[in-house]
Amino acid sequence: MNDRGPALGQTFSVPAHVPDHLVTTFDVYNPTDDAERFHEAFVDFQAATPHPFVWSPHHGGHWLAVRGPDVHALYADHERFSSRYFFMPAAPGQVLLGALTLDPPEHAPFRAFLNAGMTPKIIGGRSDFVRSLAAELATTLRPQRRCEYIDQVGDVLPLSVFLDLVELPLGDREQLAKWVDAGTRHPDADERVAALGSLAAYLQPHLDARKGKGGEDLLSRTINATIADRPIDAAEALGAAIHLLLAGLDTVSSLLTFVMMFLARHPDHRRALVEKPDLIPAASLELIRRFPIVTMTRQARMDIDMGGGAVIRKGEMLAIASQFFNLDPTIYERPLDVSWDRPVHKILTFGAGPHRCPGALLGRNELVIGLQEWLRRIPDFGVEDGASVTVCGGTVSKITRLPLVW
Repeated sequence: MNDRGPALGQTFSVPAHVPDHLVTTFDVYNPTDDAERFHEAFVDFQAATPHPFVWSPHHGGHWLAVRGPDVHALYADHERFSSRYFFMPAAPGQVLLGALTLDPPEHAPFRAFLNAGMTPKIIGGRSDFVRSLAAELATTLRPQRRCEYIDQVGDVLPLSVFLDLVELPLGDREQLAKWVDAGTRHPDADERVAALGSLAAYLQPHLDARKGKGGEDLLSRTINATIADRPIDAAEALGAAIHLLLAGLDTVSSLLTFVMMFLARHPDHRRALVEKPDLIPAASLELIRRFPIVTMTRQARMDIDMGGGAVIRKGEMLAIASQFFNLDPTIYERPLDVSWDRPVHKILTFGAGPHRCPGALLGRNELVIGLQEWLRRIPDFGVEDGASVTVCGGTVSKITRLPLVW
């Protein structure tokens, strides 16, 4: 390791095999704390960086894939890169998290029971619950003429829907949300591991109570799953259940916050949806494209020459940010613009390949219904004057506070 970086106003350690021209100070988890510039920061960095792979000293030191096509390809490149660790720096104390941290072929049976519990029929069967709750939240808030969207809607809607899906007490929502928040965004890796431990301690008795009972909810499917012609063991089931909570209690909530901030700041786009609500289902794809929030990580299984001087050594970490794909101008022209007419094809907001999120359909369903019911009752709204809207980055980036008025 060599100390480098005085030209950038700081000194940090860089592995000797990393050439100077590939060293950056870009922080992929926290490129800015300004929520309204968060995605723009990725676009600006990509445009200013001539190298497809760079090395950053943040979060223990890691490589970063900058070009959209590379990011997409790396999602499925399990032969050279492992999904074992889902945040940086790699934490040996992190438990295996089912399909999230397994690679093919071991990954497949863990996806099978998740897919079986998230079919279009099952998700469609939850639509009435989603609509009823979304309508109730907007109806209750409307006469108040203001709300803190995240605390009063953005967390409440998707977290309640998911807890209903896995048949966990709705009264546990706030505590679970705190653990999931720490597990995905706490800057200290040890605190992330501790949060996963808290989720494990919470889930274990629920899994024990459902073992052998034949329930159809996702936790019952998890504890009673068959893995390669054998019963799933306790540690595997617990890790898979933690993965469920991390995905189900955070991703959609984070997406909703960015979407609502955009609609609050862009009245013309908002009015188009209010005047033609039939646009909302198709518009949801453009919003999902425009506001990617997930940065996954991979660990090199071997020494890999990526070209241009980038040689990733075995054991080194690589960050693959969905923002660099969805917002790559070679993939989507004028990527920061939102157009309700844009054809949306491949996106990475919910992952891709074997690691595509099995809850993607549920997430889109919640976004569509949430917007329909909100805009029907509160068509004109904005961000409170003078409010500072900040973002906290991590595996899943999320706005921390969004005060809305109408």
